[in-house]
Amino acid sequence: MNFRYSRLKRWAKKIYRKFFPVPGSPWTKGQVDDICAIHLVPPEKLKSFFTYCIQTLQHLKGNAIGDYLEFGVFNGSSMGSAYQAIKSMNLESTHFFGFDAFQGLPEETDREHDVLKKGFYACSFGKMNECLKRRGIDPDEITWVKGWYNETLNKQTTEKYSIRKIGIVFIDCDTYSSSKCVLDFLAPLVTEPAIFCFDDWKLYDMDLKETGEYRSFNEFLEANPHLEATEIKSYNRKSKTFLVQPR
Repeated sequence: MNFRYSRLKRWAKKIYRKFFPVPGSPWTKGQVDDICAIHLVPPEKLKSFFTYCIQTLQHLKGNAIGDYLEFGVFNGSSMGSAYQAIKSMNLESTHFFGFDAFQGLPEETDREHDVLKKGFYACSFGKMNECLKRRGIDPDEITWVKGWYNETLNKQTTEKYSIRKIGIVFIDCDTYSSSKCVLDFLAPLVTEPAIFCFDDWKLYDMDLKETGEYRSFNEFLEANPHLEATEIKSYNRKSKTFLVQPR
């Protein structure tokens, strides 16, 4: 099973979005007075969403829901909300992993996209740490994997950091090539129920253009027929969230 749109559904969505377009990103690049104040999704809304994800997994797996992996950390806003939700529910066995080059979107963005460009959403590692500390979060409690995905997402990283049991995966990397790297990395790790959150499924109509996270996830399901996905509620209109598990 996949989540590709039929020709009729695609046509209907195109008509609908002419009148009700999906909101674009409120910020991509440029000087700001305080990058920590930029929240592409309201933090409390994300915290409520992550609480729902935790409860969904607890129903299936108990309190050992697995680890939290985030791909595309930016200024730490979503990481902070996930951290607060998980800590508030006393899930001591859950570890946090953040994957990012901390240099904004990669070079291939220019070839793949007509709106997003290389370097958009740039936030340094040091500044991201400062943003987390301002929310009372210790960045040292999170394992950081710094670098471009095509260089870091491999078996060596899995073994180095003992990534074994995944619970919630937050994929916020915008482009097809980056999200494909992420999903190829995750495929052998899905041995029990996990929740996959795609932040940019509909951003700039990437789903209608059959690119971005829409394309990579559908290809992931087609390449891994032993896995099944069920759509569950997400946190805003441009995102999609799925419960993924072995058949």
